[in-house]
Amino acid sequence: MAKLEQPRGLKIDFKPSERQYELWNALQPNRCEFCGGTLAMKECGTDAHGHTIYKATCTKCGSTDIPEQILGGGSAGGGKSWLGSAWLISSCMRFEGIRMVVARKVRKTLLETTWNTIKDVMRSWGLVQDVNYHINNLTYTITFWNGSVIMAMDLAPSPSDPDFNSLGSLEITGAFVDEVSEVSEKAIEVLASRIRYKIAETFVVGKIFMSTNPCLTWVRSTFVMDDDGNPVTLPSGYRYIPFSLFDNPNAQFRAIYYERLSKIRDKATRDRLLYGNWLFVSANKMAAYWEFDGDKHLVQNLKERAYDPMRPLVLSFDFNVNPYMTCEVMQFDYENKIVNVFPEFIGYPKDKLNNTPAFTRWISAKLVADGHIGGVIVTGDPAGLARSTQTEEGVNNFTIANKNLENAVLKPKLQLLSKQPAMVTRLEFINELLKGQCDGWRVRIDARCHRLTEDFVYQKKNPDGTKEKKKVLNEQGERVERYGHASDCFDYSMVYFLAKEYQTFKSKSVEIVTTVDVGSVVYSGFDY
Repeated sequence: MAKLEQPRGLKIDFKPSERQYELWNALQPNRCEFCGGTLAMKECGTDAHGHTIYKATCTKCGSTDIPEQILGGGSAGGGKSWLGSAWLISSCMRFEGIRMVVARKVRKTLLETTWNTIKDVMRSWGLVQDVNYHINNLTYTITFWNGSVIMAMDLAPSPSDPDFNSLGSLEITGAFVDEVSEVSEKAIEVLASRIRYKIAETFVVGKIFMSTNPCLTWVRSTFVMDDDGNPVTLPSGYRYIPFSLFDNPNAQFRAIYYERLSKIRDKATRDRLLYGNWLFVSANKMAAYWEFDGDKHLVQNLKERAYDPMRPLVLSFDFNVNPYMTCEVMQFDYENKIVNVFPEFIGYPKDKLNNTPAFTRWISAKLVADGHIGGVIVTGDPAGLARSTQTEEGVNNFTIANKNLENAVLKPKLQLLSKQPAMVTRLEFINELLKGQCDGWRVRIDARCHRLTEDFVYQKKNPDGTKEKKKVLNEQGERVERYGHASDCFDYSMVYFLAKEYQTFKSKSVEIVTTVDVGSVVYSGFDY
């Protein structure tokens, strides 16, 4: 390979939109986004072992809230990927010998998308391949004339490396992770910890830029909103900069892409991709719950509107401990034939609530604090009746739950199916219920039931009509069922408390319902 040359007389026409400029400022090296001052590492105390602690501080305004993890999230076509590509290239042009990373979950997809955007940006700026930079298609690197490098990486989890130890020896200067919603939080934490190469003489503070369209993953709860839909309070060094199609400065592109996105028939998908709506919920005709419709079934603040503390609450449990323990909460209005599903209780491992004693004590305290006096009915997966090897005879998850919920106010009553109903039949019954074809019954779900909504939207259906219970790696490297826990709680309670309607449905001649044509590509838009 011939020696690379520094480009001369480049003309870079960069006219960002207001939103792009906000993001660009947050990404700039050795610069305060608030006042434009430079940064310095200043002493800010000592740790428990007496070691001096330093913090990046603006020399002009004194701010210590310097962007380190920046999310550009929102609609399709907002220019996030272009800006991330431009940031990588400009950083490599500016500093000698740095190492920047561009990543996605799957490198093959990265090479077909963002990698091509990087090459397009370099060409549009007048950089010439094999003159100013060289691309190695074997190592997936772009090397510039000054020795700076952009490396393409995948961040897919591996059963043999759940902690991403393969990144252990990596030393980089910055990173851009496109479509970060596909990537685990663990992968981002490990990658961010490897941003340490030539930081002192360049950025002063290591930066990782992430982009995504609205999603239902850890990204939303970390940067955008909590499980109740309230804006999160971002930690120091974190930034969320929302994007929409209208933040793309290319007017011609906006007009063409708007025309394309505006024709999407599904309202939730249209709002998510066109306007960057994070409260989206889509219906999916190829899902196990193909009759679920967010516009029809989800109600904002349903608990505040419909909850009656004088009526019994049904608590439907799924006692799987990973990825969380689940309790769906509902009230049945038999007079008006309405099922109201209120905000769910989820016992996460990080809160040490994914065990039956702690989880049920926590729920009991919550219900008492809410002033519930109508009593509770405990139901759920009949498998919870099985005795654990760690408990004595006659003790199981439901007896533990009943004991912990027992008080003068709640007065729990256990009502359970004797065995799990056939999955195909119950699944088709639930879809008939969601469709409104079960003797006039309607289902209303509080929009804060995020785990139940995820199940309804994302859970697949097997060819035999059952729900797919595919296992994925969690943050601890354990194989767990990602979807199905909340929907199982819903299924069991509907079959039990709408027993008459279920028996009527069951007595009919029922075959597996086909929701897609034979030979159609199913779930091509989802990456599990």
